[in-house]
Amino acid sequence: MEDHIARTRETYDKVASPFLRNTRDRSVIREWLDRFAGLLPAHARVLDVGSGPGFDSSELRTRGLRPISVDLSLGMLRAGLREFPGPTVQADVRSLPFPSASMAGVWANACLLHLSQPETSSALEEIGRVLRPAGLLHVSVKLGSGAEWESDRYGQPRWFQYWSASELDAALASAGFRVQSSWVNETNRATWLIRFASLERRA
Repeated sequence: MEDHIARTRETYDKVASPFLRNTRDRSVIREWLDRFAGLLPAHARVLDVGSGPGFDSSELRTRGLRPISVDLSLGMLRAGLREFPGPTVQADVRSLPFPSASMAGVWANACLLHLSQPETSSALEEIGRVLRPAGLLHVSVKLGSGAEWESDRYGQPRWFQYWSASELDAALASAGFRVQSSWVNETNRATWLIRFASLERRA
């Protein structure tokens, strides 16, 4: 496993409890949770990749979907088991242990930003594999350029890749996705690029 991915996973294993406390409030992304669920059939099976403790999985479940929480950090998954019960799988988004064309949607909120741009392209191809034709993807990454290590918030290193809008859209198109909707969301910590995209062809 690449060093920046392994070290970032180790950080999330260590900081799972404070991460859960800091990010428990999901009202900041309610609009996109609502939109995502509204575009899918009731009871649709979806993946919440980079799920962390599973708070978004819980939100999607209350909206009538059947999510599976997927994260590389076992510490993160364990941190949310009591509060956010549901199916959980430890896995790398670039190698998902699910059959091809088995999911109606994939929710990838603030997780692909820990992969380099080539690694993200591999992840998008794998997401396309598990999605059904015309399946829905939500993805959000941080606006910017280059990549860096960050330790300020939790005192442990996390690696971030930044994206321009054109870079993100090109990566999605290359993996066989058509962007349906796009937003820029300003917060006090970052500017986020948000995309809803549908699978048009197998990558």
